[in-house]
Amino acid sequence: MRVQTLSEARLILGFFALLAAASWFVSGWLSLLFLLLFFCTIAFFRDPERTAPADPNLIVAAADGTVMDIIESDENQVLKAKTRRIGIFLSIFDVHTNRAPIDGSVIYGSRSWCGRSRELLPDASWLGRKSETN
Repeated sequence: MRVQTLSEARLILGFFALLAAASWFVSGWLSLLFLLLFFCTIAFFRDPERTAPADPNLIVAAADGTVMDIIESDENQVLKAKTRRIGIFLSIFDVHTNRAPIDGSVIYGSRSWCGRSRELLPDASWLGRKSETN
């Protein structure tokens, strides 16, 4: 597991560790609850090593999860060409680290928050956090 991803959660982990230590003086059971949340946070931010296939013509998935849709559209901001968007839903049990599925260079990137999570609506890939790279 890479430490870089766990460092992203350092404030959350510190918060739960502090609450676990402080609540120990109030109740041992309450302290165990915060320890459970501490370990659940570690599980959420895990980043296992992946080995990519040796064949350079293969494209691997960018994220763990369920492919919800594959849509062809015209990208008019940067590439100005027909592109393919693959929407992947990540549950709380999936690894939340996105990887580059192919070799290349990122020439444009954006990230935005788009409202409520998409599991509420089956065909709402436009909801939730969105990251785009071209």
